[in-house]
Amino acid sequence: MPVSRRGFVAAAAGGLLVPSAHALAQTGSASSPAAGAVAASATLPAVGSVAVSALTPAGAIAGASADGRIPAWTGGLQEPPAGWSAAMGYRDPFAQDAPLAVIGKSDVSAFRQELPDGLAMLLDRVPNMRLRLFPTRRTAAYPVEIAAGMAARAGSPRLSGYALAEAGGRHLPFPEPINGLEAIWNVLRRFTGGGVVREGRSFVVRASGDASMIGFWSRRFYASHLEGAPEDLHFVAMGGYLAPASLRGQIVLVHEPSDLSRRGRSAWIYSSALRRVRRAPDLAYDAVADGSEGIFTADQVDGFNGSPDRFDWVLQGRRAMIVPYNTYGIAESPLVPSRLLHKGSVNPDLMRYELHRVWVVEARLRQGQAHIYGLRRFFIDEDSWTVLIEEAYSPRGDLWRVALHGVVQFYDARVPGVRASVYHDLDSGSYFVSGLDADRQPSIRFHQRARFSDFLPDAMVRMAT
Repeated sequence: MPVSRRGFVAAAAGGLLVPSAHALAQTGSASSPAAGAVAASATLPAVGSVAVSALTPAGAIAGASADGRIPAWTGGLQEPPAGWSAAMGYRDPFAQDAPLAVIGKSDVSAFRQELPDGLAMLLDRVPNMRLRLFPTRRTAAYPVEIAAGMAARAGSPRLSGYALAEAGGRHLPFPEPINGLEAIWNVLRRFTGGGVVREGRSFVVRASGDASMIGFWSRRFYASHLEGAPEDLHFVAMGGYLAPASLRGQIVLVHEPSDLSRRGRSAWIYSSALRRVRRAPDLAYDAVADGSEGIFTADQVDGFNGSPDRFDWVLQGRRAMIVPYNTYGIAESPLVPSRLLHKGSVNPDLMRYELHRVWVVEARLRQGQAHIYGLRRFFIDEDSWTVLIEEAYSPRGDLWRVALHGVVQFYDARVPGVRASVYHDLDSGSYFVSGLDADRQPSIRFHQRARFSDFLPDAMVRMAT
């Protein structure tokens, strides 16, 4: 689609819940370090507050919702199912649950207050699309030391312009965010397993139903799990293509600094065709990855990543919404593409939706900045700070793309994270599904350790040969 860089204005979301006690104390008085960087939730109703003692280590409301549909958090899912082994892959511990409702296109009005616009649009546009709504299970749990660190609220993290400063190794810099920028930094700093090694498959599925498979491997290590890591490093990530043949052997390397205000992301690409490494300064923001057919941008991976400096971030509040959650079924092995991949979206019978409290954050393209999206709306899990849904609007103001990030609890590692992502392009009718398991198990491992020297550009050449 042709993309204009003209500015645009989006309508505000309504019906949102209360901000935290910290937010209520600060609303209207918080000023941004960079003009326009953040907006406080001044328009939200001040009808209550949440005591710190009533929060989980991740800053979520520990108690149940007033109607009981969202249960209290009781520690999450901390152990694998009985008889489980890593060779099985991550099996669904709730496979016996029965849906409370199956929401189709004709049911949208009955659930409208709890349905994000993106899900309502998918129900309207995708043939045979339906949402299976299950009982809510608050499964997020962390290793003891990680949970203790988040609960301690130590240090004095602060915003420096659009960057995060003085956060140290904290995974939760702002337990009670007072603006959208603080909330998105919680997403960027959340605990995702320390050192994660993964192999899997992705598919591009076109409107016709024709699909192409992409095989990949990835390694992401945070400074805490890297021997010899520089002091200003946040994480390194390296990934490569296993298929198709046209991409096999291409490798990407990223160094993400802990303070993006001092220096930006460094990235390199190894070309198997040219057998050389080159800098990749554009591997960020709205760049597109090879093989993706342009269905999503670089900064949409993992919900959101990279510098937030091209948008103004507005915290809309906390709201109970229907979101993809405990989506074990979509990625269980063995993978059968003909069962998983339907026209318009993945097989709805393999997806699971639940009612959860989420932080709603809008990102509005800053004047003078360039991006293919004019506005983005994020629905962020209060228990894990994972982006569950993203709605991306064109500069004309049309809802263009909807990304679903189904979170699960990786129960043996005590890590909540994205099981698989589905990026929908509403204009073309195509979608991209990523994060599916390889045939070999385990296809994902957490809490791994590595050496920083293995994540330098010359290491890409060694790995390729």
